[in-house]
Amino acid sequence: MKLELKDFQDDAVDQLIKKLNPAKREVAEGGDRQAVILAAPTGSGKTVITAALIEEILTGSDRFVAEPDAVFLWLSDQPVLNEQSKKRIASASTKLGNSDLIIVDTDFDRQTFIGGKVYFINTQKLGKDKLLTSGRGDKRAFTIWETISNTAKAKKDRFYLIIDEAHRGTKVNRNDEATRQTVMQKFVKGSEGEIPAIDLILGVSATPQRFQQLIDGQSNRTPRKCEVNPLDVRASGLLKDRIMVFHPSEAFPTDTTMLRAAVQQWRNMGVQWQEYTQEQGLPPMHPALIIQVQDGSGDGLSRTDLNEVIATIEKEIGPIDPIHIAHCFEHDTPISVNGVLIRKIDASRIQEETNIRFILFKMALTTGWDCPRAEVMMSFRTAQDDTLIAQLIGRMVRTPLARRIEGSEILNTVSLYLPHYDQEGLTRVVNHLKQGDPMELPPTDVEDGAKMVTFTRASNMDEAFEALTSLPTYRVERVRKVSNTRRLMALSRLLTTMHEVDMSAWDDSKKLVIDTLDAELARLKGDDPNFDAKVKGSGQITLNAVIVEQGTWKETHGQTLTVALDEKNINDLFNRAGQRLGEGLHLDYWQTHYDQDEAAEMPSRSRLELFLMLQDEKTWKTLEAVCGARCEALLKQNKAAIKKLTTAEQEDYNKVQQIAKEPEALSFLPPTEIMQSIDAKDPAFRNYDQHLFVDAKENFTAALNTWEHLVIAAEIAQEDLVGWLRNIPRKPWALSLPYEQAGEDRPMYPDFLVVRREADGMVVDILEPHSPALSDSYAKAKGLAQFAAKHKMSFGRIELIRLEGNEIKRLDLIDVEIRKKVLAVDSNAGLDLVFGIVNS
Repeated sequence: MKLELKDFQDDAVDQLIKKLNPAKREVAEGGDRQAVILAAPTGSGKTVITAALIEEILTGSDRFVAEPDAVFLWLSDQPVLNEQSKKRIASASTKLGNSDLIIVDTDFDRQTFIGGKVYFINTQKLGKDKLLTSGRGDKRAFTIWETISNTAKAKKDRFYLIIDEAHRGTKVNRNDEATRQTVMQKFVKGSEGEIPAIDLILGVSATPQRFQQLIDGQSNRTPRKCEVNPLDVRASGLLKDRIMVFHPSEAFPTDTTMLRAAVQQWRNMGVQWQEYTQEQGLPPMHPALIIQVQDGSGDGLSRTDLNEVIATIEKEIGPIDPIHIAHCFEHDTPISVNGVLIRKIDASRIQEETNIRFILFKMALTTGWDCPRAEVMMSFRTAQDDTLIAQLIGRMVRTPLARRIEGSEILNTVSLYLPHYDQEGLTRVVNHLKQGDPMELPPTDVEDGAKMVTFTRASNMDEAFEALTSLPTYRVERVRKVSNTRRLMALSRLLTTMHEVDMSAWDDSKKLVIDTLDAELARLKGDDPNFDAKVKGSGQITLNAVIVEQGTWKETHGQTLTVALDEKNINDLFNRAGQRLGEGLHLDYWQTHYDQDEAAEMPSRSRLELFLMLQDEKTWKTLEAVCGARCEALLKQNKAAIKKLTTAEQEDYNKVQQIAKEPEALSFLPPTEIMQSIDAKDPAFRNYDQHLFVDAKENFTAALNTWEHLVIAAEIAQEDLVGWLRNIPRKPWALSLPYEQAGEDRPMYPDFLVVRREADGMVVDILEPHSPALSDSYAKAKGLAQFAAKHKMSFGRIELIRLEGNEIKRLDLIDVEIRKKVLAVDSNAGLDLVFGIVNS
């Protein structure tokens, strides 16, 4: 794939492969027909997941035998969906180009589909009166039904029907189920005189329940389901972190003031995007403001005063250039509003036509609308349309760069303005968004926009921020691990090709891998006198069933595979070795060892040697250890240069560490801003001095509990204090560390980072006030102690804190003796005892 799959997408492909293998065996052996269902929420990249699956089927892997002649028929219910799917697959896949992705049009005429291709067809072209399905004649040798039937018969378990959005078209008329079948049902159940039921179906949908019911109703078809967790989609960074909802208030009393606020928010986001993309060396990002207006009445185009809408926008930004505005009304012609000519645009083109800044529409944007750069929405509709609002927002929450923007909260936010929503209507929208719906979006954080306050970096705190930058932190969320060999090559590519930090890293790393394999080959030949005989073989070779999952060696004892040593199988084995190593290293190994004199006698020697080496567990573990050590060395020796890169580039290196099999510390990157919901009328919110982030009035406001307040007040009173940071739990930027509870690693977010000035310069402390009443108290204490043991040199103090009355009790885990005591506890009572001993 051209793009790197998110962890949950990798897992989905893995699930699909595991479901497909037994399904294919069943079909090949003449058993039940099969259906594999991918249930994934909106925004999860279902098309990308399916494209990765198709690539693996065509090219093969450790877990799937290659089928280069497989045929894929992609069925959807609208032409625009076919076009979009084709574009997305072409942009994501390295294997499938435009010539391999074929739209089945009215002039299509073949006996069978060609192997190795993906064909797109939609139900609108498959009615009885359509050219594709009409009888043969002078201009047509085969109907589409005959093409499908012939391919299904010839290919059997290598003909894959992919039903896109498989929840569609499954409703059957209860009164006449036998005669009223939708086109999709013809593929699933078969249709006499047209096509047989297709043996192998992949249904792809956000809401597959009805499709599941249809499959369950067939006694001779076995369904197998793969599900993507919506929370994994959110954690991946594919979706925005937050939706801010603005509604009528003292600050926004009328439609006009709220529209002006929406335009100001849009303009602010444009400025921040411009700053971010310029700093990171990225192409410009142009956010869009979409404006939903009311339906028309009589001869009026809309009950919303469109002239006032345009006039209000122009008061904020000046005259609108017609190239920057478009409409998606039912009219197919341009309209003139307040002297501005507004052209018509198909909703599916909004994302790619980046010159469009403002879009007017009514009830809903048409099928196929997907516009991550539409980051601000204003709706003039009434409070009865909360479901429609949620559906629209579901198409806006995708992140424009398909990743979370490091350090910025506003660029990870969607803003929604609802001037005609009372409190009851607003509550319905908020609840709808928070609860989530797989057809719209996963559960999402929703905040009252009027209460959101942005805190930016204090102007006099540059030294403090420098002290915070690159502190050790961990990301504890579930991440798909990879082998150290792949990590090393990914790191080396970053250092050499991408960022030109270490121009020898790539070649040196390849040489390290090949030299390690050479040493292992010599060892294997010494340990196994039959090794050369295995390579030369006698026409076949017997192999153990071995796979490497997430970099971990797994061998199924007792299962073996015997293959003939012909050229095709040798190439297959060699390619499997390449998939295990990654980065084309198998080709580098072969080129290094190919000997022209030996080629005529045994041209396959080095290819088979490589495969057999990678069947040996000791070889694999040795290679992993060597590559892991080189990763660590490269990161250490290039640390200063990496720190000088842009924040987005530094994130690339964090990812290399994050995917290690054993947790590795990443570099902490303080955010450029913090956004918090502040209720000015709530006395729990207080202003604090010396915080690293401040609002427009140079204040930091927070609702700290009694312990937190007393602890940080004591720090602010110290003369050596430079500044402090409220380490807000679960923020993507927050410093975190792992602790274990119930056998599972969980993230811990210490409350405060405090920067102090000492004789030798700035030092950073971690302060964690933690109540003994909480069940995880001792587990978090041990996690913090383990963190201190690894990273004590990076901090001045790492304190676990309690209050007894107004007296602050501390355990400084930098102290080795205190740390040993904490690491030995196995209960809250044990931790109580340590506090008593140390503070006596």
